[in-house]
Amino acid sequence: MPYSRPKSTDGLMRYLRDKKGISISGSSQKRKLMNIGYYHGYKGYRYINTPSNHVHYTKFEELVAVYDFDAQLKALFYPTVMLIETAFKNYVLDILVASTNSENFIDIYNQLLDNYKMFSTKGKMYRNAYDRQKAEEKFKRELKRRLDLRNRIYKVQTDAYGNGNKIADHYFRKDSNLPIWATFELLSLGEFGHFVSCLNQNCRTDISKKLEIRHSDDSNAMMPQRLIYATKDFRNAIAHNDVIFDTRFRTGNIDKQVGNAISNATGVRGLTFETITDYLVLSIYQLKLLHISKTEIKRIISGFEDIVEKLRNNVPISIFNQIIYTDNNAKLTKLKNFVKS
Repeated sequence: MPYSRPKSTDGLMRYLRDKKGISISGSSQKRKLMNIGYYHGYKGYRYINTPSNHVHYTKFEELVAVYDFDAQLKALFYPTVMLIETAFKNYVLDILVASTNSENFIDIYNQLLDNYKMFSTKGKMYRNAYDRQKAEEKFKRELKRRLDLRNRIYKVQTDAYGNGNKIADHYFRKDSNLPIWATFELLSLGEFGHFVSCLNQNCRTDISKKLEIRHSDDSNAMMPQRLIYATKDFRNAIAHNDVIFDTRFRTGNIDKQVGNAISNATGVRGLTFETITDYLVLSIYQLKLLHISKTEIKRIISGFEDIVEKLRNNVPISIFNQIIYTDNNAKLTKLKNFVKS
C-alpha cells in the first residue's frame, strides 16, 4: 500500500472536491472545516448508521447541516439525560435507605441485593436432569452477577480514592465506609443498571411503584433496569460528544418490553430505536414518570421539532429521509397528546 502523506486543510478541501464530489471552497468554508475537524467532522458524518451507507453529499453546506443537527441534538438532550440519571439514582436511593434504615453498602448488599435467591434449585422438582442442570447454571450465573457487582463496587471506590476523589478521601481517612449515595455518584449508568438488576423483586417493585410505572407493563418489576439500560448508550454518547443523530451509539438491541411499555403509555407505535425520534419518545416518557412539568417537556419537544425543521431546509430530501423517518410527525403528534394527558 503506498504511503499517504498527511493532508493540509487545503489538501483536504481538494480531496473532498476531487475524490468525493463535494463542492467546497473559500476562506469561510475552510475555517468551518478547520472548526469541525476533518476527522471528527467529515469522517464522522460521511455515513448514516453504518460505514457502508455513505451519504452522497454534493455541497459542503449539506455536511455542515448534518453536523449542526447532531450538535444541536446533543445540546437539547444533555440536560435531559443527566436529569434522568440523577433522578433515577435518587429514587432508588430513597427505597434502599427506607428498606434497610442504612446507607451502608454491606447492609444493602446483604438485605436487598439477593435477587439470585429466586433462582435457587433447592427444594424444587424438575422434569429431568437436563432441566435441573439448566436451572443450576442459571442460578450460578445470577450468583456470579451479584459477586461481580460487589467486586465492581469495591473497585470503583478504590479507584476513586486512588484518583484523589474528595468524598472517598474524606470517608476512608476516617476509616468509614463510603455511603451508598456517594457510591452511586461514582457508578456509570450501566453499572447502576447492573446494581438495580441485582435487587430482589420486592425492592424492584417498590422502585417501579415509586416511579408510577403501570403494573400491567411491569409485572416482574424489571422495567426500571430496562429503562436504565435503554438510556445508557444514548447518555454516554452525548456525554462523550459522540455522533448521535443516526443512533449508531447503540451497543445492542433494546428490550422489546421497553418499547411495548412506552407504546402502551404514550400511544406511540413502531418504536425500534433505530431513529433519534424514538430516543426523544424514550426521554419524554421518563420525564413524565419523574413528574417534570408539562411546560418543560413541551419545550423539549418544540426544540426537537425546530432542529428537525432546520435539517429539512438544509439537506436534500433523500438525505433527510434517511435520518428522520416518515413516521416522525405521527409519533410527535401522539407524544404531544401524551404530555397533555
